[in-house]
Amino acid sequence: MEVSMRSNHVKLIRVVDLLKEKALNGLIIYSDGLSSLLRPAYLHYFSEFKPLGPRNAVVLDRSGNIALIVQPAWDGPRASQKTWIPDVRGSSQFLKDLTKTVEEFHLQGPVGVVGMREMKEEVYLGLKKKIELRPADEIIEEMVREKGEKELALVRKASRIADIGAKAFLDYARVGIREYELVAEMEYAMRSAGADDIFLLLSSGRHNREMHEPTDRRLEKGDIVIGEITPGVNGQFIQLCRTVVLGKVNPVLVEKYEILIHALDESLKEIRSGASASSITIAMNRVIGEAGYAKYCAPPYMRSRGHGFAVGSIAPGGEIDDKMKVNLEKHQVIAVHPNQYIPETGYLACGETILVTDTGAERLSGIETKLYESA
Repeated sequence: MEVSMRSNHVKLIRVVDLLKEKALNGLIIYSDGLSSLLRPAYLHYFSEFKPLGPRNAVVLDRSGNIALIVQPAWDGPRASQKTWIPDVRGSSQFLKDLTKTVEEFHLQGPVGVVGMREMKEEVYLGLKKKIELRPADEIIEEMVREKGEKELALVRKASRIADIGAKAFLDYARVGIREYELVAEMEYAMRSAGADDIFLLLSSGRHNREMHEPTDRRLEKGDIVIGEITPGVNGQFIQLCRTVVLGKVNPVLVEKYEILIHALDESLKEIRSGASASSITIAMNRVIGEAGYAKYCAPPYMRSRGHGFAVGSIAPGGEIDDKMKVNLEKHQVIAVHPNQYIPETGYLACGETILVTDTGAERLSGIETKLYESA
């Protein structure tokens, strides 16, 4: 039988060590090809290849044999250019090719599966006939806790791109532009800077209720424009929430936005490795409640106080709330945003992405969080 080429890549070395620790004979990392800022893209993280099709898998054994199987078959050449895995196999009959690779690697006994929740039923049942499957997402989560310089550099690159998107938001939010035209300018700026995935929400008006997909509404004088700006690079997402007023800002809006800035600042004081994640939202709600808006510190007046991002973040991808029984860990990347509906002003956007450190919170954006005014 053909045997896969081996690799001495640091990720392969680490995952083989973890397989031995957990008494697993091999690992299958599966992807359905979908990308989401709140769902960990394990195959993308591990292989450094972002799949397109609905069935993709990395297969490896404890000896270091490894293969990447991608569907559709014509995506194989692109995968070969992107991934460090030397053996890439384009597939037109995914289950057949996957089980053939499992047999080729002599996988028997317990085999870990990462991304089992994404796995198609027929794939799961086909594999289950051949081998004993065990959920093993924690293997990749454990790996990613040990962020190296390469991964931290990716976080900072994504942060720079988010700043570019925020700058475009502030530059192009002008009277007469349509919401979807504003979003197009922001996306163009971030794609040009290297983003390979983008999630954008915004709203415009004198009294916003929520952020949403862009519409054909033209921005008007006196509008409050709010945006949630989230670019992704190689699976790493960064999110900024900003508010800009078209025209002179009235004193009431300034006063109410300062409540959110204060809530953000107080929540950031709680962030450090080992601290409870729930302390973030408790601090926000305390500040907003003391300002007289305690009844508005729950849906539908706010959607989320913060959340994790993809692989290696809190939960992972979990929404942060007062009841979350998880402690923060060094190098987690989390969104912290006291976005809030206030009856006098409408919904306002205010938020950062934070890198957790041993001593506190590192703000990743170079664009100041404040209430902006546009002529």
